[in-house]
Formats: sequence, C-alpha cells, structure tokens
Amino acid sequence: MKEVFANRRVLTLKRGKERVVTNRHPWIFAGALHTERGPEDAAFADLVDGEGKRIASGFHSRHSQIRMRALTFGAEELGGDVLVSRLIRSITRRAPLLDDGTNAARLVHAEGDELSSIVIDRYADVIVVEIANRGAEQIKPLLVETLQRELAPRLIYFKNDLPARKLEQLPMEDEIFLGSSNGGVVEEDGPETPIEEPRASARTQILESGLKFVVDPALGQKTGFFLDQRENRRLAGTLSAGKRVLNLFSYTGAFGVYASAGGASFVRNVDISAKAIDVARENHALNDTESELTVADAFQFVRSSSERYDLLVCDPPAFAKSRAEVDRAARGYKDVNLYAMRMLEAGGHLLTFSCSGHLSLDLFQKVIFAAALDAGRRISILRRLTAGPDHPVSLYCPEGEYLKGFLLEVH
Repeated sequence: MKEVFANRRVLTLKRGKERVVTNRHPWIFAGALHTERGPEDAAFADLVDGEGKRIASGFHSRHSQIRMRALTFGAEELGGDVLVSRLIRSITRRAPLLDDGTNAARLVHAEGDELSSIVIDRYADVIVVEIANRGAEQIKPLLVETLQRELAPRLIYFKNDLPARKLEQLPMEDEIFLGSSNGGVVEEDGPETPIEEPRASARTQILESGLKFVVDPALGQKTGFFLDQRENRRLAGTLSAGKRVLNLFSYTGAFGVYASAGGASFVRNVDISAKAIDVARENHALNDTESELTVADAFQFVRSSSERYDLLVCDPPAFAKSRAEVDRAARGYKDVNLYAMRMLEAGGHLLTFSCSGHLSLDLFQKVIFAAALDAGRRISILRRLTAGPDHPVSLYCPEGEYLKGFLLEVH
C-alpha cells in the first residue's frame, strides 16, 4: 500500500479561494483549482497554495467535480496509519450502541467520521461497505484487512451499485470478501482476492432493541436496512400502545414491527413493492407480531382510504436526488402529508420524515406548515427528529445531515 500513498496528484488552489480550506470543508471542487499536475490516476492528492505550501490532503478523483475529498489539513501527514486509526476509532465509538439486544449499527459515516465517501455498516456477522470515490476505492485492501482484524466478520460485502460510482467510472458489480472468522486470510500485502460466492450468502438476521429483522445487502435499499431510523423506531414503539398505526412507505416493515411489539391494537404496512412487503411479512413472523400488509402506492392509498389512525409514520424515499428536483419533491411531501394529517384522529401523532439531502430542514418545515393549513388541522411540533448517534455529522460539512423529521400532534 505504500506506493498508493506515495503516488500523489498536486492541486494548486486559486487565489481568493482560501476560505474553502480555512473552513475545513472536505470537498475541493475543480472550479477552486488553478492547476493540477502529477499522475491522473493517483488515489491521493495534496492541495497547495500559490507558494507551493501543502494546506490539505485527501482522496483524489479525476472524474468528479469534487477533485479532492480532504482528510487532513495543514501539516498533518496523510498515510495508512491515519486511515486505520480513524477506522478503529469509528468502530470503537459505536461500541456503546451494541449489546445483547442490538447487533447492527453504522460503523463509518463518511464525513462524520473524517472518512469522506466511505460508509460501513455492521449487520451481525456481515459488514457492508459503500465506496463512492475513485481514490478511496484504491485503499480497499487496507479497509478489508482492518475490518477482518478488528471485527472478524463472516464476510465483507462491497455494495457497488451506487450512482456515484458510475460517475467515477468504477466497477458496479458487488464484491464479497471472506471475513477472518470464516477462513479469510489477512496477508502482509493485503487481503485475498474477492471470493466468487452467491450474493444470497450476504443475507443475515439482525437484532435491534431485541427485535429480529432480515437484512439482504444484495437486494435491499441502501446497504440493506435503514439503520438511521433506529431511535425513531424506538420512539414509535413507545407511542403505539393501544393505538391504530399506519406505516406508509413501510419498506420491510420495521416501524410496523416496533409498533406491534409496543402494543398497538392494529398495524397496517403500506408499500408499493411486493418484494418489500414479503420481507415485512417475514419480519413480523420472526417477532410473532401482527400486521395488515398492503401493496399499494402510498399517495393513492392516502387519497382513497377512509380509515382513521392514532399514529401514522410517513417515511418516504428521497424525493429530491438533485437540486433541480427540490421543487417537485416539496410538492410530493406536501401532498402525502396533507392527506396523512386528515387520516389522524384528534390527538393523534404523525412521525414524518424527509431523507432528501437537497431539501433543507427549514424548507421541510415550511412544507409541513403548508400541508397543515390545507388539511385544516391544528398541529404542534413535539420533537424534531434526525438520525441516530451512529450517523454523526461533521460540523464542517453540514450536508451530511440528510435525515430530518418531526413528531407532530394533530388536533
């Protein structure tokens, strides 16, 4: 790995762009650069000022407008020891979240753990990794070796079907490495070659708050499960006793399982995907909980249903995957929340979310305000909601706080 760190691209910052580095934002865009020199395929780059003084170092990408994802600033040297130290620190800081009742958590949250473009999730004995940058891709052997040594998983699954990887011109086929507990060999120069194994081998079962869930990294959304909603699922469980609960955009039914386990009198999961509903059925069976399972478009369901509920969870997929889609997304969020509010009994609760990073918290709150006016309901915000503590947000990169939500009381 030494040659990977030694092979550097040198990027010279334009005069007048010093604030980019002063504020320690990790994304260095091509438009902020005066010159670029050195090997174009380098995994790493050094950012220098007009006098040639190094002011930052990080992952390099020649294909992205984000030419460098800064990992160190000033005189701090960037090497394998820095990355390994940060990876181990990230794993260690999650230890308090894992116990006899919970064996799944996000271990690395990109910029929030000073490892930009890298996401690592633990699902019991399976580790799932997402890499969204060409430079970071070249340290894959270092990641595998460290994860094998520190966690001894059954296997390490690289989920590569990311849109960012297509832009970076990286392979899109998933890869699987054996974990050291399953015969994987950690060699001096890096891990063994990826194994040729059916993707189904990554399917596993996790515990969260003592509840059981099936996770399939190969077929599931994101890395296979929405770990970011753990604390909000627990909240939903505490609000569910004796209540009629509707879980919109239910995916594999996790909110519904928590609600039923929390004593709900009735639970309905609604999702447009029949495959997701099949897994929701499996998750409810694993926990001996009951639910009505409905394959339907959530927008059409809330418009046509005459049912009333005491607790409603609205957790749609990202409606805005680019800035150009924000206006359309805002209309979608308003529409579904308007009808959701009308379905609630007086004094009922609505847990509503947006995971669209391009839609700000302020705009989301305005959308909810507009929906409440049109619904003709009196609404109070009881709590603002976000991702759990295993999804830290860098103070210098607030864009990492993508999940936002509200617990509302509706009259």
